[in-house]
Amino acid sequence: MTGETPEAMEESMTMEEAEGQSMAHLLEEQAEFHTKLEKREVVWVKVVQVSTDQVLVDIGEKNEAVIPLSEFPAGEAPTAGRRVPAILVKRGHGDRQPTTMSAAKARWKLGWELALKAFADKARVRGKVLSSVKGGFLVDGGVTAFLPSSLADLRPVRKPEALIGTGVRCVILELNQEKGQMVISRKAVLEEEAGKRKTKMLEELKPGMIRIGRVVKSSELGLVVDIGGLEGVVHTADVAWRDAEAAKAKVERGAKVRVRVLKIEAEDGKVSLGMKQLTAHPGDALRKKYAPKSVVKGEVKEILPEGVRVAINATDTAFCEVAELPVDGIEPKREKWDREKGPTLPPIWPKVGDKVSGIVLGIGGPNFEVAISIKRFEAIQDRKHVQRYLKGAPPLTLGQLFNLDE
Repeated sequence: MTGETPEAMEESMTMEEAEGQSMAHLLEEQAEFHTKLEKREVVWVKVVQVSTDQVLVDIGEKNEAVIPLSEFPAGEAPTAGRRVPAILVKRGHGDRQPTTMSAAKARWKLGWELALKAFADKARVRGKVLSSVKGGFLVDGGVTAFLPSSLADLRPVRKPEALIGTGVRCVILELNQEKGQMVISRKAVLEEEAGKRKTKMLEELKPGMIRIGRVVKSSELGLVVDIGGLEGVVHTADVAWRDAEAAKAKVERGAKVRVRVLKIEAEDGKVSLGMKQLTAHPGDALRKKYAPKSVVKGEVKEILPEGVRVAINATDTAFCEVAELPVDGIEPKREKWDREKGPTLPPIWPKVGDKVSGIVLGIGGPNFEVAISIKRFEAIQDRKHVQRYLKGAPPLTLGQLFNLDE
């Protein structure tokens, strides 16, 4: 018979020590578990079986307990093998009176512990919106908390039902464990995140960049557009080249729009955006089509206190200001305009339906019309007539002089 080697004996002793330590640790955990169980503290138990109305769990030493299935949130019933928190409610006596535990009380206690720590650390808490109540919402985060409507979003909540069932991140504003009351704010979290996104975007944004945004609201100033965490303003004049007010009125809240970054004021974070800058300038095409000092013809369509509007064709119009209309020696005055009876015009002025011609002065006005002068055109025509008149008849030739009788 041969004895064990010193190495084998040392290895055997090490394994025995490890097993002894593991067993001691296991016994210590079991003792701690039963102490917490008897003190009605939260313990984690393993699910053995789930039936239609209860959940069977293992509480050690070949003992089992039941938890009502109704204490678990709808659609979140545990499965066999999973560990769940629970608190002892009543010790059982045999199969007829099983030991009962509560998962709801355990969640409530754990929820308050987390809430107290989060409130002290000013940390965020997560929860699920349960329902809408007067003045706000009830949120379940282990503990039911009240979320006021004014603190539920960055803007007023127009559809409360849309928040029900959603997960939210909040901070705790007020906490009273004795009364079981807690007030939370989601707005504070959203504002903090929006501030970070705004700072980052201001660093990256440059004039001339094109962004896709969503219209937040419409005001007298223009359209407020969110371009991804940063709000900018499309001033009314920058909505469209023509009829900007009417174009702004057609843009609905929530609509997606393409905008160009026009100006960034890093000091106060203000950003000016433009929509019309992404379309061709209507005056550019007109300037190529109607060169200065050229002549255009058209039909008078409208007479206003400021002048006369002329239709050049189906799409282009011209405007002749009062100062560029023909005069009969007396400069026309705007006092002759009566909005009820209509215009009292000098006889020499054109009327609606008249065919007129004018000299192109340029492109201007809010509607980008061709500016013309009827007065200058007629003055040029008059000078031509005078020049032809002053030329007189051509001198007689020598042949004509010898044949005067003929």
